[in-house]
Amino acid sequence: MLVGRNAVQTLGAMLESTARWFPNKPLIIFQGKAITYDDFNKSAARLASVLSGLGVGPGVPVGIYLRSRPELAVAYHACQKIGAIAVPISASYKPNELEGLGRRTGMPALVCSSDSVPSVDAVRGELPKLKHVLVHGGSGPSWTISLDRELANCADHFEPVAVDAEAVAATFFTSGTTGSPKGAMQTHRSIYHALRDMHAHQKMRWNQERFMCALPLFNNFGATGMLNGSIYAAGTLILIERWDTQAILNLMAEHRATFFAGTPTMFTYLLQGYDPTKHDLASLRTCMAGGAPFPPDIMERFEKTFGVQLLNSYGATEVCGSCAFESPSGLRRRGSVGAAIGSASIDIQDDEGNSLPPGSRGEIVVSGDTVGAGYWQDRDTTTAAFTARGWRSGDLGELDENGLLYVLDRKKDLIITGGSNIFPSEIEAVLASHPAVKLAAVVGVPDALKGELAIGCVVPNDGATPSEEALLAYCKDRLAVFKIPRRIEFLQSVPLGPTGKILKRVLRDQIGEDAAD
Repeated sequence: MLVGRNAVQTLGAMLESTARWFPNKPLIIFQGKAITYDDFNKSAARLASVLSGLGVGPGVPVGIYLRSRPELAVAYHACQKIGAIAVPISASYKPNELEGLGRRTGMPALVCSSDSVPSVDAVRGELPKLKHVLVHGGSGPSWTISLDRELANCADHFEPVAVDAEAVAATFFTSGTTGSPKGAMQTHRSIYHALRDMHAHQKMRWNQERFMCALPLFNNFGATGMLNGSIYAAGTLILIERWDTQAILNLMAEHRATFFAGTPTMFTYLLQGYDPTKHDLASLRTCMAGGAPFPPDIMERFEKTFGVQLLNSYGATEVCGSCAFESPSGLRRRGSVGAAIGSASIDIQDDEGNSLPPGSRGEIVVSGDTVGAGYWQDRDTTTAAFTARGWRSGDLGELDENGLLYVLDRKKDLIITGGSNIFPSEIEAVLASHPAVKLAAVVGVPDALKGELAIGCVVPNDGATPSEEALLAYCKDRLAVFKIPRRIEFLQSVPLGPTGKILKRVLRDQIGEDAAD
């Protein structure tokens, strides 16, 4: 079913066609069980029938409040069959967070697990538009609908509703690393082109790839990049519910994974857990990193240890994935995330929207077919970010003479000390290269004299006991004086978002009071 601008394939049609071509091929492997394309498509069809019977149709938001399991993937694609908007919600969200998203979207239907019913019950009185709560995995109170019962009575086929390519397929509320979450809307067109661009660039092989997915499916990286990427490539998704380093290495070896994608934190954990005598990863062809700046030293260690290319990338939920990528066979430069791929165009602009020449630092602005439809019911923020010249990312970067992009930091993470600009990612890369450091983050805290001070936050490697003096001396040998952290905070862990991103805002709140003393 090819409709709308550029005759792109909608997600509902994509699943139907791939399931028709490869009905018996595993789409998802989860906890030792293979779910074939045919079984998955039928499960999505049955849930689509239930939702349609409740009056849910095109353009209607449906909350998906489930753990990162096959049930979430089924619910996402059931929405695509009826033209509804999938709104994945982190299973870790508390009742107040669920209420906030429920209010903002006005969702009339919510799919949840039986163990999430108490959270829903705590806020449903504040959500008058929420009429239908569908429960997986057992029965719930009288105000819920048991999916186990309803699905048993549904047909195995549901013809996907014809939707325009510009229709919104999914809305992901950002993790709020720099403020309150915004609902980034992805259209069928933008998702399709993102998959096309990423797969062409990475030379994905039709009907051959096996994607190891340790990313949560309620996040763009997991749902758009990995789940939909698997379907687009007629591949297999090896899914794990939550991060477990040894389990992931074992799964990659057992199921002969060919592709792994994750955040820098994930690759750090894999490096520490890998044992070549236990983990045969000869099948692994490519790895990609995204979601946060990646210290070059760790990238190089990973490539040397695993004997596989680790390609850095840059992207966002607002552009449905990666829009810049290191080349698998062309020019690569240390610290770069590569050049724009596919239809994407990347510009560096000043605060007034003027384009800056190569080597200049400014805001990264992305245009192209993968840019989404804006933020859910947030006209002012959408107008400010989604301009005629592209999406203003809020990230600082620069392009070199070859068009390679260097991501410096979030504009909001920039630390200004005594009038000097400090990019935390630059200091983090130095700290992370120290052999005694497992994870590093740098945040700014207020200071009456300097405006802000840079504070280094370090999680030591197991068994290591680095001193503050040693780490500061290490920085002094590698950084200009004004970039050296004012102090080092040693932590047992750092707050992480669902994809492994370090939550700078939370970390800043945790250490701010002590650091300012």
